[in-house]
Amino acid sequence: MENLVQATIDGVIITIVGMAVVFAFLTIMVYAMDLTSFIVRYLNKKFPPKVVEEPVKKKSSATGEEEAIAVAIAAVLNMQRSGR
Repeated sequence: MENLVQATIDGVIITIVGMAVVFAFLTIMVYAMDLTSFIVRYLNKKFPPKVVEEPVKKKSSATGEEEAIAVAIAAVLNMQRSGR
C-alpha cells in the first residue's frame, strides 16, 4: 500500500514538472515569435523590398475558327450530360 501511495505521488510530481516545462517552452516560443515579428517589421521599414513590375502580356484573342470549335465542343458535352 505504501508503494502505491509513493508511486502515485511520484507520478503526480513528474506530471506537474512535465507540464511546467511545456508551459515554459511555449511561453518562451511566443515571446521569441513576437520579437522576431518586431525585428522583421523594423527591417522592412529600414530596407523596404524592391517592387519589380513585369509588363503585362496580352493574350491573343481567339479567332473565329477557334471560337466555333469551342462552341461545338461545349454543345457536344452539354448533349452528353443531358443524355440526348
